[in-house]
Order: sequence, then C-alpha cells, then structure tokens
Amino acid sequence: MKRSDIKRLPAHYDTYINKVEDLDLVAALVKYGKPVLEAERDSLAALGDHVYAPGKWTARDVLQHIIDVERIFAYRALRYARKDATPLPAFNENVYAVTAQANTRPLDDLLEEFYAVRAGTVALFKSFDEEMLQQEGQLWSGPISVLALGFATVGHAIHHMEIFRGRYYPKVK
Repeated sequence: MKRSDIKRLPAHYDTYINKVEDLDLVAALVKYGKPVLEAERDSLAALGDHVYAPGKWTARDVLQHIIDVERIFAYRALRYARKDATPLPAFNENVYAVTAQANTRPLDDLLEEFYAVRAGTVALFKSFDEEMLQQEGQLWSGPISVLALGFATVGHAIHHMEIFRGRYYPKVK
C-alpha cells in the first residue's frame, strides 16, 4: 500500500509521513534504507564527534536514535496489526540517547545495526496484508494506523538525513 492509502493522517507524525514519496511502503523502506546510508557513510564518518550546536547529538547519537525509533515504531505496528488495543505510551528519546552510549561504538557497527533492523522492519511490513496495514492502535497522541507507522518510520530517517545535510555537513567542510 502507498502513502496515499493512509486514511487518517496522525497529527504528531504527519511531518515525517509527508517526507516520503507516494510509493509502496516496502519499496519506500528499501529505497530509504541501506542505499541512503551507504551514500552518506564517508560524510557521516567525517563528522566524528562534531555537533552543530552545543547540546546537540553527534552523528552516532543520531544513528542510534534512528535505530531505536525504528524498533519502537515496528513494535507498535506489530501490536496494532495483531489488534492489540492496549494504548501505548510515549518514550523519552533524550533518556535513550544518554543511556545508549552510541559514541563508544564505531560508526560501522551502528550502520550494520541499522541495516539489520531495517531488514527486520521490511520483513515485518511484508508480512502484513491490507487489513493489517489499515488496523489502528492508540498512542498517547491519538490513533495511528500500521500503515502510517510504516511511513513515519521511513520519514523519520529522512528527517534526520536532512538535518545532517543542512546543519552538520556545512559546519565541517
């Protein structure tokens, strides 16, 4: 199913979802996965521990954040696809970032982890039929469909790559 098949655009995730072309969800997950990060590998490596402003995350912190969010979104999608009506709470991304200690890990390890997580996400969403993709669940911010979570996953990664290109890379060149 495509982005245009989302019946209700969740307000909290619309910015991410609207960053994605109107592609089939699995095609979007593949297109904006490994190929994008492979193309950015050298630029990300050149950043090292650089941040664009005090208190901001390093490239490795951001990559770990993308990985963590993808896992959380996939978990939510699985629960909702299986018609689990239990409302799911928010999570504190800043606490995750501090405790993940991404800066103690090599960039290549984080990239390999992202590739593995994205492969799992692709397999998960491939397993959902149209009914499952349209199934909704309840977040703290309101209802969201499995399909919307899939596109939010793609758009979230795109969002952070745009931040790298706009705020991080110009500072180190």
